[in-house]
Amino acid sequence: MTLLEVEGISVHYGRIRAIRDMSFTVNEGEVVSLIGANGAGKTTTMKTISGILNPSAGKITFAGEDITRMKAHIRVVRGISQAPEGRGIFPGMTVMENLDMGTFGRKDRSGVPQDLERVFDLFPRLKERIKQYGGTMSGGEQQMLAIGRALMSDPKLLLLDEPSMGLAPQFIRQIFKIIKEINNQGTTVLMVEQNANQALAGAHRAFVLETGEITHSGTGKELLANPAIKEAYLGVG
Repeated sequence: MTLLEVEGISVHYGRIRAIRDMSFTVNEGEVVSLIGANGAGKTTTMKTISGILNPSAGKITFAGEDITRMKAHIRVVRGISQAPEGRGIFPGMTVMENLDMGTFGRKDRSGVPQDLERVFDLFPRLKERIKQYGGTMSGGEQQMLAIGRALMSDPKLLLLDEPSMGLAPQFIRQIFKIIKEINNQGTTVLMVEQNANQALAGAHRAFVLETGEITHSGTGKELLANPAIKEAYLGVG
């Protein structure tokens, strides 16, 4: 069943067109990856889906509802939550206070304790550092906190923008393992990631963006085996 449908969206920054007539779908239960070079339009796409940016053309449908002009905070209530590029945690707040911020707008308050336990099961390090200020944590720990905060809104669709950016290799492997576990628990994931190898290996389907347009699509395995993708994004010629 289609959860998210992006139909012919274009996005402009002034006169500059960052996204051109883009269309793709995300089905319930999938991990879908968007890969591409810097400036390809990946983060712009995520911001448009989450409601931070408005498209100049096209339509976005989520769970059968047109959300093209819906405010960002309402999209969170509807079931779209994002861990943004650069993590975007609140450095002057503790781990617990950051996680509490993820529950903003939730109507089912009775479900919050269960989701908190889910986050602590996925990220035991956060439980160990529950009173620590976010700004004093390592990059990997902050990424865990950003994902945990997004999960506290109980999303149907989790948007992850560059989850491995700036992380040490051991944290990268751990983050992708946790993303797989989050998906196995029933949360649909749309991920933007420059680590193309990891992004494709963990994806049911994937799309390649170049200068604001989708140039390749297929299963993660298909794109991993594509010679053009290998040469351009995987360092294999």
